Amino acid sequence: MSEKSRKSSLLEYFQSRNQENIINKIFSHMAKVVECVVELQKALNFLFEEKNYDLALKVFIRVNDLEHQADIIRREILNILSQVELKTQVHENLSHLIKRIDDVADAASATSRIIIYLNFEDLRKIDPDVQKKIIEIGVFSVDCVKKLYQMLEKMMKYDKYDAQADAAEINLIEHKCDEIHFSMNRILVNTGPNYNINPFSAYEIMKMLTKLENITDAAENVADYLVILNIMTKK
Repeated sequence: MSEKSRKSSLLEYFQSRNQENIINKIFSHMAKVVECVVELQKALNFLFEEKNYDLALKVFIRVNDLEHQADIIRREILNILSQVELKTQVHENLSHLIKRIDDVADAASATSRIIIYLNFEDLRKIDPDVQKKIIEIGVFSVDCVKKLYQMLEKMMKYDKYDAQADAAEINLIEHKCDEIHFSMNRILVNTGPNYNINPFSAYEIMKMLTKLENITDAAENVADYLVILNIMTKK
């Protein structure tokens, strides 16, 4: 068997402690978070690209439901962790990892909740370039969380997996989203007086853009903890 295809140190670590159920739950949690972000991207596309407001609203509500499901899985994992014996550092890093994974879903849900109660008439008034950039961040967010899921899969499959290389790619995506967020804010500040938008709506729109960009911020934190966990379980 090649070095690359040998059972991973991370999987061996949990198998040796009869705790594969933790890994299975983490996969379930990560998958639910990926679904949450994918649905958010669809909703943003329905809203700004297809102008299908009724369908967009339904999908935004679904994002919140998915976040709630992810939260239930998070609590189940933490309950399991409270009952098993693991190295202190591994236990702490797993707890932080689960919290950071949940932060990704929280950011997606927060974005959805704001859009749900916003006046769609106000959203339609913002600069078309900003609307396109919102969709672009949504696409990057999906790429980011799918990369996270692939990182976890590789950590389970390959003994010689270099988690830092994939984490660096996620960092690059996060940086791109930072730049897009900056450019959106610049456009809105310069063109805002032309929109005739309720000032409370304008504030919430700016907050929504921050929450949207927070998805990749949270994903970057998850990648960092995956790297740490991979190193810790090899020792």
